This record gives sequence, structure tokens and C-alpha cells, in this order.
Amino acid sequence: MKNIQLLDCTLRDGGHINHSEFGEDVIKSIIRDLASSGMDVIETGFLQNCEYDPDRAMYNTIEEAKRVLPKARPAHVKYALMAQADLYDFSKLEDNDGTFEIIRISFHDYHIEEGFAACEYVIRKGYKCFVNPINIMGYSDAQLLGFIKRANEIGVYGFTMVDTFGAMQRQDLVRIYNLIEHNLDKGIRIAVHLHENQSLSFSLAQNFIDISVSDRDITIDGSLYGMGRVPGNLCIELMMKYMNENCGASYDIEPVYDAIDEYIAEIKKRIPWGYSIAYALSAQHKVHRTYAEYLMGAGRLKTKQINQILSRIDNDHKTRFDREYADMLYAEYQSHSIDDTADKERLLQIISEKKDGAGITASPVLIIAPGLSIREHRQDIEDYIHLADPFVITANFIWKEYASHAAFFSNIRRWETFHDKSGADIKVITSNLLDAGYEYDLAVNYSDYAYYKDQISDNCILMLLRLLDSIGVKNVAFAGFDGFKSGPNFALSQMERNTDHTNDNRITVEVLNTLSQNMNFTWVTQSVFGS
Repeated sequence: MKNIQLLDCTLRDGGHINHSEFGEDVIKSIIRDLASSGMDVIETGFLQNCEYDPDRAMYNTIEEAKRVLPKARPAHVKYALMAQADLYDFSKLEDNDGTFEIIRISFHDYHIEEGFAACEYVIRKGYKCFVNPINIMGYSDAQLLGFIKRANEIGVYGFTMVDTFGAMQRQDLVRIYNLIEHNLDKGIRIAVHLHENQSLSFSLAQNFIDISVSDRDITIDGSLYGMGRVPGNLCIELMMKYMNENCGASYDIEPVYDAIDEYIAEIKKRIPWGYSIAYALSAQHKVHRTYAEYLMGAGRLKTKQINQILSRIDNDHKTRFDREYADMLYAEYQSHSIDDTADKERLLQIISEKKDGAGITASPVLIIAPGLSIREHRQDIEDYIHLADPFVITANFIWKEYASHAAFFSNIRRWETFHDKSGADIKVITSNLLDAGYEYDLAVNYSDYAYYKDQISDNCILMLLRLLDSIGVKNVAFAGFDGFKSGPNFALSQMERNTDHTNDNRITVEVLNTLSQNMNFTWVTQSVFGS
């Protein structure tokens, strides 16, 4: 009868969430709790070229990794480590002294030879070796047959189906499993490592058990609470419960619940993981999830737009994230090249006419951004408007409390929210919004204002400043341009997004410094960029 192992990879794969910085005491406690539960294999972290830190689950040598193991080792427990073929100098690997039985070797499709060479070396050193080709869904049947042949020749302990992009569905699992089953030596385990992109990991793990033949040993990866790089992994506690009820196992789940409550739940509060529609889309398009992360991080796209951009990724770029290529796709999608000469001249005329012909160089333009400060400093803003009589333009929003001469939009989310709101005399949009089909007054060319140092920098305020600079505006005042910080950032709660804007502030400072050579800035409300 087949033997079913559960392998917990919390300290290794979960380390993608927190840079492996669990803390030494927590690492030891998690290992202890997993061992108490009856876990079959505990992967305690990465073998990787690194500066050793006892608080991180990353090690240069077996000797370093031993330091976190309990003194008393339960007889049933096997300890494991993982090494990525291109990230570890295997000459540092000691001979197996029996402490760690298993080393798993992962490799990308561009490091196949290095991966199998590492497997051979690990076996020579006396360890049981799993071969873990990253993104098994990305290989043809012929390539997989070649991998299986190599695994048979080397004599690995296990062969893992690693669903890196979470793209696997039941029919894929059955197809790949059958291919491996019929060609892999019977003494080699078949393992599966599943991700939660499509909320299928638990059902696929059950399917894996059902389709595996009676004389084949299998291993199923999982982690506490599904901890792993977003969207996460198979929850090991669910598999333990399922195994107890359906496969005659006798795992003690209470120590695992304790570990989740004490250590993992708090991490998830700070750095959440779990199902996300964008990661589901990356899985469905079978592309590296960093593309989804990148597009989500832009914070200016709707889900359907992310889906459309992911669909444009060609086969040569799917398995490895390419920032320059992603920038190109994003720019191509956003840019609808138009001749905006007439509309820019009209905007210049409107601003000049507001000042009774006083001239564009003298006319102050007040940009009202949707930062929290416009709620807190309304009187300061009204006083400035009364004193300076500026041309007022809002950025990516319209709010009845602040009537403006114009509203400028560059973001589809904001345009769809505010396109039909009154409170602005004219509406100016960038050309990427033309397909939305809403009424507007003026349109300017997106790509002319969305770049900084040859990279996309489509912060609405910066785009608007570049536009104003291009038509000769010299004096600009800001209200509500607060800069991003932790906590709420917007005067309107519906504009909040759970997005890391740390890099936005840095780029904004650089752009403002450049533009300040041609323009004079006044800060009506406090900002991290000026006062």
C-alpha cells in the first residue's frame, strides 16, 4: 500500500513572506510543534549563500541548520532543506551525518543542467534528494520525459510536480501525474507542491491522493495557514485533518493550531496572503506572478485591464519576470497616441482667460489632490484661493466641497468613479481613458507625460505638472499633495488602496526637483515634499 507523506515547508516557502525573518525562538518553536503533531517531513529552511543570521531560516551549511533543531528527535520525523541550484555553492555541503535526511533541489528552466548536477552531488554526499523543477506546467511532455529519464538514472528519492504559477487544474494534474507514473521508477516518490492562485490547492491535493496508484509512495507539500508568497500554499492543517479522516492517519493537529495562533496568524495580519483575483489571472495565463504583482502595484488598473495585459505576454517572457518588458506592455496598453496640440492650446487659453489676460507665466495654478489634508486644512485652502485667485484644477477626483475650473484624470478607476460628477468646469483626460466612452472636454497624450528616466511614472500629479510645464505654466500651488504614508492617505475613503507606495514618494521627490528648475512651487497644505 502506498505511503503518503506530508511535508511542511512553512519555514522555507513561508520565508518568502517575511524574508525568512521568523526569529530564532519562533523557528525552534515551529519545528517543535510540527514534530509534536506527527508531521512526516519538516523543511526547516533554505540552504543558500547568505550571511548567517540565527533569526532567519536560511543557512550556508548543515552545521548552521542543526542549531535550530530540538535535542530530542522524534523517531518518525525527517528533516529537510531546500537549495535552488543557482543560489547555493554546493562545495559547502557537508557529508550526511543523519541529521538532515532530505535535500530538495529546485531549478528554473534556464538552469536545468545545474539542477541535475546539484542533485547528483547531493546524492553523492549521502542525502535523499527530491528534484523540484520549477513551474512544471511550463514544460512540454517531451521535456518532462527527459527529466524523468534523468531522475531515474540519478536515483533521486522524489520527483515533485511544482505548480509554481498556481495554473494547475484537475485535468492538468491527471495528465502530468500519469506521465510521471508510467515512466518514473517505482521506488521514487511522486510529490506535489500547490499554490492557491485559483483556490484549488486543497481539492487538487485530494485528487492527487485519489489518482495515485497503490504501489507508489507520494508526498504532499503544505504550510501552516498556507503561509507562502502571495497567494500562498496548501494549508497543511487541512491536509492533516483530511488524512486523519480519510487515510487512516493519526496526526495531532492541536500543536499545529498552537503554532498558527502563536506565530503565523500575527504575520498574516501584517503581511497578508491568500486568494486574489489578479493572481488567479496570472495562473490562468500561465505567467510569472510577479507580472500580476507589478500591475497591481501600479494601483491604476482595473482587474479587467490587468487581465488584458497579462494576455499579451508572449511565451518567451512568461516564466521569468522582465521589468523592462512589463513596462513596455503597460505603456503600450495605456497609450493611445493622439495629436493633442489643439487641446493643449485650448487649455493654455482657458487658464490665461481665467486671469483676464494676465498671462500664463503669472497665473498661479492650484492643484488640489485628494490627500487627507484637504479635510483638515479647508480654511487654509479657501484663504489661499481668496488671496491668489488661482486657476483651480483637481487631480483624479471631483469633490463638491471644492469647485474647480478643471479636473484632470489619468487613472481609469478614478475616471469611472468621478466622470459624471459636477463641480469642474472642464474635464481633461489622458489618452489611455478614451476607450472608457465617457464625455470629456480635452484630451492629452498619455505617453508624453507618463515617463521618468525612461520608466513609467504615471502618478497623476506628476503627469499634470509635466503637462502644465509643457504649456508654460510657471507658478503652481499644491493642496492635498501630502505624500504617501502608513495608514489612511485620502480624504475620500473609497480612494484608499492596499498598495505599497514607498517608491512613489522617492520618485516624486526626484521629479519635483527636476521640475522646480522651471516652475515655482507653493505648498498650501503640509506635505512630505514641501511646506
